[in-house]
Amino acid sequence: MAHLIRQRDRYQYPTIARVDGSTGRHYKVPGFEAVTSVTTILDRTKDKGKLKEWADRVGHEEAERIKRDAAYVGTCMHEVIEMFLADEPLTLGQDWMALRGQHMAFSLIRTYFPYIDVVYGSEVALHYDDRYAGTTDMVAEYRGKLAIVDFKQSVKPKRHEWITDYYHQLAAYACAHDRMFSTNIKFAAILVAVQDGTTQEFTTAGREFEDYKAGWWERVKRAEAAAADPALPSR
Repeated sequence: MAHLIRQRDRYQYPTIARVDGSTGRHYKVPGFEAVTSVTTILDRTKDKGKLKEWADRVGHEEAERIKRDAAYVGTCMHEVIEMFLADEPLTLGQDWMALRGQHMAFSLIRTYFPYIDVVYGSEVALHYDDRYAGTTDMVAEYRGKLAIVDFKQSVKPKRHEWITDYYHQLAAYACAHDRMFSTNIKFAAILVAVQDGTTQEFTTAGREFEDYKAGWWERVKRAEAAAADPALPSR
């Protein structure tokens, strides 16, 4: 059914190698040294107090198990969406967590893909010169607008005020896409599949999205300053 979604090669997206190391994730962007990833910058500049409180409450071993299982379910979900968009035969796992991830993928596809007009790229590598690099799940015409779209999985339903990191992530990709291709992306969507079978859609546009872009750049500057002088706090 993915062939019913139009695919266009309007933008020549590069292939950028990704490297995971002890200092975080980096990308080997041609013409630059190793470029720090969006996710690494987000991790270095986030307030981890609430995460620590949660881990203390449930126990650190249990917290690690929950995070590990959620990451696996999310990987399975993303793989199904990628295969669907590429119109490839689906290779499905058989363990219960893989099946859950696959079910979540189809929930997103069923609920939100009818609003996709054109897909310009899936798993798109982007960078803003040597400042940062990352991979967005999709660049598409979504709900009639050029948009950065990211797919997320969650154990429980999200709330707008909990997902600032997600908005900053989309802002980073939009700024990088604008830099590389002279676009002017003013709309982004976060499509969430919850493990209870429900889905959620969060969008940002206009003044709000511009504020998230400004917030993202503040985090980039803090991360760069901390990297230059480890004595400085990153958040």
